Amino acid sequence: MLRNFFLALILILELGCKKNNGDDVTVYKWKRDLYRAVVTNEGPAVLTSSNPKLNKSIYVDTDFVLLTEAQKSKQQDSIFNASARMLAYKYEKVNR
Repeated sequence: MLRNFFLALILILELGCKKNNGDDVTVYKWKRDLYRAVVTNEGPAVLTSSNPKLNKSIYVDTDFVLLTEAQKSKQQDSIFNASARMLAYKYEKVNR
């Protein structure tokens, strides 16, 4: 009897704590700004991926793209890692 109670408790906890798997297929229109880190003599030029404009950076380009939340995050991480933290996208959701 106690064993069945614990099995039911584990099942309830497993279903109650289920994480969102990020399969959101809703496509949004995004304003995408590209920033480049400022090169300095003191040390390496590095941006932060979350908000590049707050750090010292140079604005490069703006375009508009249609992406899901997952695609946006993947692109943001991809350009940041591929450029050795020299380039970063800043996304802003645009109302249609």
